[in-house]
Amino acid sequence: MKNTFKIVLMLMLFQLTTTSSNAQTIADSTMQKIKRFRGFYESLGKTYPPDNSVSVSEETLAGVKTFWFNKNLLPQKQIIMYLHGGLYTYGSINAYRAMLTHVAATLNAPVLYIEYSLSPEHPYPTANNEVFGVYKELVKKYPGYKVSVMGDSAGGGMAIYLVNDAQKAHLPLPSSLALLSPWIDLKCNNKSYTTKQAVDPILKKDFLYSHAQMYAGGKKEADPSEIKFKKFPPVFLLVGTDEVLNDDAKNFYSYIKPVQNQSEIKEFEGQKHVWLFSHIDSEASVEAIRNIKDFLATH
Repeated sequence: MKNTFKIVLMLMLFQLTTTSSNAQTIADSTMQKIKRFRGFYESLGKTYPPDNSVSVSEETLAGVKTFWFNKNLLPQKQIIMYLHGGLYTYGSINAYRAMLTHVAATLNAPVLYIEYSLSPEHPYPTANNEVFGVYKELVKKYPGYKVSVMGDSAGGGMAIYLVNDAQKAHLPLPSSLALLSPWIDLKCNNKSYTTKQAVDPILKKDFLYSHAQMYAGGKKEADPSEIKFKKFPPVFLLVGTDEVLNDDAKNFYSYIKPVQNQSEIKEFEGQKHVWLFSHIDSEASVEAIRNIKDFLATH
């Protein structure tokens, strides 16, 4: 609860009004706010201690900084890519290290965190291209390995985009996806933006939409919800009942289930956006990680 309060307080102080998609045209005052919020976002990574039983090591893959959790478990011949959230604008290894040590410990598998470039300095498609480049490198470097993808919030949308990129390049698709509170529709016009606003203290429609504009600049091709699929890996969507992105998960599930009948969705009662990030040891967080472990193990 303390962590959620900190987020709410910072969001009250931080309001974006710009709709520009290029850092050079964004007001200096806005860029200063973004940089301050990045520092705050990193501080959330100290909310709880890491699991020190998990090894963490840095490696550059396809020119992109990445971090391995449990790299010593690579002989298992499986890799879980992790794409972090943060509205395409925030997030770093400092913010996610602690959470991912606990996730990796429970999954008992190698997890590869991708430190992709952030908007607005690097708008679409920079981050998508970097993630795809890392995926291509993994497929090449580790033939025969089972590669799955996890993503939270904006990282969930990037995971969907990655599947499309892999298909277009005629590469093997990820074995499965696990998406936590995914932000998929960059138009930000789902009903839950209104129906869930009263119970979501973290995200608001205007806040999300301003960041979507900085990242995508209104480009339809940047919006994961606009991609049409004839094939898709098994996907597990996890979403809280108390978040404005509730319909993003539900609507994507309704779309993708006829394409991939092994898709699953689970709502967590009373949970806010990416609840693991705030409370790793809560009953809902422990349940979510175990559910993800079971899903990835069987797909």
